[in-house]
Amino acid sequence: TTVVHHEMFSNGIDYLRILFDIRDMEIKDLPYVGILKYILGYMDTERYGFSELANEINIHTGGISASCGVYPHVKKPEDMQFMFELRVKTLASELPQAMDLLREIIMTTKISDEKRLREIIAQLRSRVEAAFDGSGHSVASMRALSYFSRAAYYQEATAGISFYELVADLDEHFNEKKDALIAQLEKMVQTIFVPERMIVSVVCEEADYQAVEAQIAFLLKNLYPSKEIVKERSLPELHLEKKNEGFMDASQVQYVARAGNYVRHGFSYHGALRILKVIMGYDYLWNQVRVVGGAYGCMCSFGRNGDAYFVSYRDPNLEKTIRTYEQAADYIAGCRLDEREVTQFIIGAVSELDTPMTPAVKGIYSLGGYMTGFSMERLQKERDELLAVTPEIIQGLGRQVAAFMKQDYICVVGNGNKLKESKELFMNMEQLFRS
Repeated sequence: TTVVHHEMFSNGIDYLRILFDIRDMEIKDLPYVGILKYILGYMDTERYGFSELANEINIHTGGISASCGVYPHVKKPEDMQFMFELRVKTLASELPQAMDLLREIIMTTKISDEKRLREIIAQLRSRVEAAFDGSGHSVASMRALSYFSRAAYYQEATAGISFYELVADLDEHFNEKKDALIAQLEKMVQTIFVPERMIVSVVCEEADYQAVEAQIAFLLKNLYPSKEIVKERSLPELHLEKKNEGFMDASQVQYVARAGNYVRHGFSYHGALRILKVIMGYDYLWNQVRVVGGAYGCMCSFGRNGDAYFVSYRDPNLEKTIRTYEQAADYIAGCRLDEREVTQFIIGAVSELDTPMTPAVKGIYSLGGYMTGFSMERLQKERDELLAVTPEIIQGLGRQVAAFMKQDYICVVGNGNKLKESKELFMNMEQLFRS
């Protein structure tokens, strides 16, 4: 088993991330992975009821949680890693108890407890609805990216609207679907938690590493036996398509997302895009969408794999905001910055690059680099590009923005009447929440 050890001073705390490679997971099963991450640690196990289990976790650890990790490769945009991840934070002296609790959760969770499963699905539905209420910008941007990006599609399927649709359906028809759900989750547990899928990321001090290795060996011995030995796991075929959807809710505001991929137009990532993000966030989008348009906020992102988006937050407008996005490339191309302004924007971009990190965050950052093939040399190259930026380089970035705008991937979450007024923008419109 691969162990990625990030050796550093961690004040006697071990941070472990146990990853299971599930890149071969069938597309139709992805939303169930989202459900699995919510039930582990919240159901009875062989030795503990779920409330006792919570107490044991709090006594011996700083938390045990599950999540999904999507890692697009920086050099091969079509390739990515997809992981089921279990995170454990514990004092080095408590590590054996923590790993025993992890084994207990992975191997003995009573998924067939219908009453508890019913409670979790109902809780999960209300939790997701509450989260969507407060983060419509994340919902809209992730959904828009999922029309063309495999990485975003996987995130959306395990935490976005597709995931919510499965949860709401299970909540409404639990009695008819419970047997199939339990069978699906039990099969997943036995497929995922096998030794050859496992990778471990560890943040700890050198003196504690031997003890960590012993506990990893303990966990490996206690996983499910493999049904088949697979040499190379491959991603399943995935058909992505433009959907340009409008999701209607009862709010009085919109979350307007427009996305695309500039790498597909022959451009590559450049360190100056960090500066463009600052210019967009504090100048153009801030002034046009927030100050003039009256939105609460606006964000943008330019990914290394080319995935990019603009999104507004609690925005009274819809078409006006989309027109603002479309004019961004011309604004950048005609942007006349003097040396002082460029320096200010460089400082803004570097401050984000150089934020202080805790040992846990350094471990996540380092693991991300390992999983995506991102090297320190590449990071230094981006930093050099950022520091050497000129007004002309910034103007040239307008081409990247024009490229991703041209693809015209749109998703809007917001007021039903406002969306209906602009229905020609959408290929499909539906209610966000099922009543």
